[in-house]
Amino acid sequence: MIIFFLLFQISSSKLIAPRKVVHAIDCGSYLETRTSSGIKYMKDHHFIGTSELVDYYERAENRKIKFTDDQSLYITQRQGQNFVYTIPLGNEIPENQTYVLVLKFAELHYEESNTRVFSVFLGKKVILQNIDIFQLVGAFTAHTEYLEIVIDGGGVYYQEQPCIGALNNRNELVIGFSASQDQATIAALFLFKGPLIDTDFEDKEKFQERWIQRNTPRTNEEMKKQNEERVKNIEKEIKEKQSILKIREGFGHEIEIEEVKQPQKKMEWPEFSFQLLFILLKTPLGAVLLVGFLTVCFVTISFVFFDPYGQNKIKQQYQELKNSQEFKQKIIPKKQVIPKSD
Repeated sequence: MIIFFLLFQISSSKLIAPRKVVHAIDCGSYLETRTSSGIKYMKDHHFIGTSELVDYYERAENRKIKFTDDQSLYITQRQGQNFVYTIPLGNEIPENQTYVLVLKFAELHYEESNTRVFSVFLGKKVILQNIDIFQLVGAFTAHTEYLEIVIDGGGVYYQEQPCIGALNNRNELVIGFSASQDQATIAALFLFKGPLIDTDFEDKEKFQERWIQRNTPRTNEEMKKQNEERVKNIEKEIKEKQSILKIREGFGHEIEIEEVKQPQKKMEWPEFSFQLLFILLKTPLGAVLLVGFLTVCFVTISFVFFDPYGQNKIKQQYQELKNSQEFKQKIIPKKQVIPKSD
């Protein structure tokens, strides 16, 4: 039943098709990364303005970010008072094409609201105004914004309103960040080619429920039971390793075989010989010995059954000659009679 439940959960979850991702950036990171959904994020680039790279490796070492299976994606961020990202769309200007701009945030520094407030622009148009990540979801919690836009002949539209300056002369989408309190921040972003319904937007709440089930024990009794099972497994592994060490180092010492709860099957001599031979044949020396053995067998069989040099024929002719009367007369002398002396 548990297996069927897990299969149902996996099949019912909706994932973003990586092939439809036009461009993805892991903001603040020096390295490329591929997430659990299969999206490949490029290292941080295409940014303009005064900003800095910030990482939270130390703060996140003993604290997990909620609602994400990709912790490393949120640990590095780009922060600043005013900065811009430019996302390349390619050589051709799209005609009436729908995209979804996906922005990923997490507040990993502050533990109260109204400490970091900022807005997000598409060109000169505000698409997210005065957002406070902590106020929305709290600290150490992943938050994703899905913004559906339309690009048509050089114009960009959000909620059917034109976004002036959202597409520059290099055919790049211009995304701006401006802080009104402290610094603006962004953990990752990507541009998806297609409508909002083709993304994992509708699966967001279901994913959070599944994440809680996977990462949070339901009751204290379950947590206690889980810890007890872990302790038992650790003790079992320690005993097995100790038993193995005793067996290896047990020359002249008493070996308590009974401590091994899962003794290995005793290997019979023929099985051991075959396994040893199989291992030996995998080595260069084993290959040489095998070739030599086959050569000797081939030569022996050839001499026994095929007589390549005619030795058997010569022996047979010699035997026939030896048995002939003429051979006996020539080789075997007659018995001489020696007269008796007086």
